[in-house]
Amino acid sequence: MSSPENTTPNKYDAAEILRLADADRRHIWQPFTQMQEYLRAEPLLIARADGPYLYDAHGNRLLDGISSLWCNVHGHRQPHIDAAIRAQLERVAHSTLLGPTHEPAVEFAARLIEIAPAGLTRVFYSDNGATACEVALKMAFQYWQNRAQDEKRPALAEKTKFIRLSEAYHGDTIGAVSVGGIELFHRMFHPLLFHSVAFPVPLPNFADARAQVEVLIEERAHETAAFIMEPLVQGAGGMLVHQDGFLAHVREITRACDVLLICDEVATGFGRTGRMFACEHEQVTPDLMTLG
Repeated sequence: MSSPENTTPNKYDAAEILRLADADRRHIWQPFTQMQEYLRAEPLLIARADGPYLYDAHGNRLLDGISSLWCNVHGHRQPHIDAAIRAQLERVAHSTLLGPTHEPAVEFAARLIEIAPAGLTRVFYSDNGATACEVALKMAFQYWQNRAQDEKRPALAEKTKFIRLSEAYHGDTIGAVSVGGIELFHRMFHPLLFHSVAFPVPLPNFADARAQVEVLIEERAHETAAFIMEPLVQGAGGMLVHQDGFLAHVREITRACDVLLICDEVATGFGRTGRMFACEHEQVTPDLMTLG
């Protein structure tokens, strides 16, 4: 099936490129970019896209190798996806879930639950991967606060901390950075962050990892709301691949120690590791799973 006709020009003329480049330099701060260096070069101006490719303002074709930061797993201008978006816009562009509900939200949540690891039964809609992790952290915290109040067990209210992996990346909002561990990205913001406990990865062998993570969770269970991790492989941290069985062991110990497990599948979900979700490789169902 061919893509619908794209009316965007194949390339821009020189005057338009200069105008847009000038406006870009004057008005936009690029994320994760050294701006002094960026401003010395001509910006890479994307004019259009099709399938797995981007086309710049000069007409050059570029492979979109990171799928527009994981958002475009099916490629650009897929006819059935574009048609569904147009059809929805003809009905309603946006309606909140602050009281009302609507068919797309209900149907999509039901479809997600159908394919999610067994035991996950509810969907909370957020904005993006980072805020999904923010929501998961808040849910984990609130879970113990509610239980402490409902069960009249004040000690549960002390479960306010989080365990994470070293070199973790869960986004760039304050809560997500607080459970992150990439110094290049996060060092400057330390004064703003809440404290989290890091577990070092990768360890040389599974026996060491198994023993050490067990000790850490058991020792800190009384104060820990949740263990948050990227399952199987950590992306932004340097494609750090965990030992086989590590995820399943973390699930076993967190469950035994009454600590929630949050699996951040923003980067690993939707087939990127060969299963629909990375958790499925080790038959793990986390308490909370984040997607983007």
